[in-house]
Amino acid sequence: MKKLVTSIALVCLAISTNSFASEFMNLEQRQATYCGKTINGENVKNGMTFKVYIDAECKTNTIHFIKGKRAGQTHVRKIVESYPNGETCMKWKNGNQVCNKVKDMGDGTYQVTKTNGKWKGQHYVTHSNIVDGNQL
Repeated sequence: MKKLVTSIALVCLAISTNSFASEFMNLEQRQATYCGKTINGENVKNGMTFKVYIDAECKTNTIHFIKGKRAGQTHVRKIVESYPNGETCMKWKNGNQVCNKVKDMGDGTYQVTKTNGKWKGQHYVTHSNIVDGNQL
């Protein structure tokens, strides 16, 4: 009987974690998680790593590249659109606009999925270790 109850509990936990992780964050959740914070990031497509600081007003993000072809560089990107569904768009230096949505995976990591461009619909960045303030 104990094994049955334990098995049922584990199945319910697995289902609830998967349900939680399948939903994209809305704007309110995203702002509460990211605004005024520094985040570690990794581009899962090319292995590039970086830290990004998003200002308290969620108007700009400052990215400092650690590993990859841009290592040592720092770029500031303006956040130009933030939608109620959590989609956020940034303007890059070259004028291109990049939009994405985020899933909280429930384990301290966040999957970022492109909503436009070449990798539309693909998980391309993983965020982790979100801390308060600018830690660049």
